[in-house]
Amino acid sequence: MVKETPFVPVNVKCPFCETESTHRYIKSRMFQPDLLEEDTHVVTYKWENPEFAQVRPNLYHIWHCPACHFCDEKETFRGEDKSSGKLELIKEKLLIHSRMPKSMISRMGGAIDFSHDNYSMESAILAHLLAIYEQELLSPSMRQHAKLARFYLRLAWLYREKAALELPEEAVPAGFESFAAFLQSFKAEWPGIPVEEGPALDVAMARYQDILNFSSGADLKYEINIMNLLIAILRRNRRNAEALKMLRAVFSAATKARQIARAAIQKGVNAVQQQNLLNFAAGVIEKTTELAEQLGDIVFNEELPAAKEAVLKMGPVDAKTVVAKLRELKFADITCRRLGKMFEKQAMKK
Repeated sequence: MVKETPFVPVNVKCPFCETESTHRYIKSRMFQPDLLEEDTHVVTYKWENPEFAQVRPNLYHIWHCPACHFCDEKETFRGEDKSSGKLELIKEKLLIHSRMPKSMISRMGGAIDFSHDNYSMESAILAHLLAIYEQELLSPSMRQHAKLARFYLRLAWLYREKAALELPEEAVPAGFESFAAFLQSFKAEWPGIPVEEGPALDVAMARYQDILNFSSGADLKYEINIMNLLIAILRRNRRNAEALKMLRAVFSAATKARQIARAAIQKGVNAVQQQNLLNFAAGVIEKTTELAEQLGDIVFNEELPAAKEAVLKMGPVDAKTVVAKLRELKFADITCRRLGKMFEKQAMKK
């Protein structure tokens, strides 16, 4: 009897160098997310077959060509990526680097071992780093911002899992004491290489912000989902004041989406689609309002001691001046307004 496996091996030609190699993906029907963190990282999975409980599906997200070291998602290897023009620009630069034995791409790619079913955490991290680096060979205006953001976030998850699970290192290249030391060896060629979760999350947020900056505003639902993800990442990093500010942007976008949907419904344009958008916007507004109250209290309590100290240094001032001065000092708007009201009430009692 053939033993069941969660892996599907496929032979695919590299879209860059056309070398055929075996890649693996995991049958989606065999597992589903169980416990998720705020930034959508899956902590645990529910498997149809409990024997596969130790398999981490996110290790198999990036495919790697062992010949030229091109790394990307399986859709790109299968020719399903619609950004072929951009890929051609990467191809030209990548093939030059991959032919140089001492280049960063050759050294990093040569340390990836996807020849066995069970991929190591180290190989998965290297594949994500290469996928990022190869995308960043392009100028900022030519990069696939959504893909880059996704890669950086997934890289952060891998670093998080590596630390949390305390996995023994399986793939430390010769001449290095640890995998971390190996990654540090690329600092000269790639000064901004993220070698820990925190820096990877920071860049992920910047790349998700790029999506919003380059967006046309035509898909408000997509933009709202990105902003909500940014809020989750900010909250995880205890950057609550920034998360609260982003919440206001979400509320504004959801309000705009609701207005657009209502106007379209009145005109009888795509009624079903617009009703779905209206329901989505209403749900976002409700959740945003509730979360804004919670975050407002958190931010105010976090900033209150420093804000009070700043007010004491101002000397005799009125409530309006207190608010203006605190804003100049970059305190959150919620802190400025609440302290202004407190100051005003105290002044009235005198």
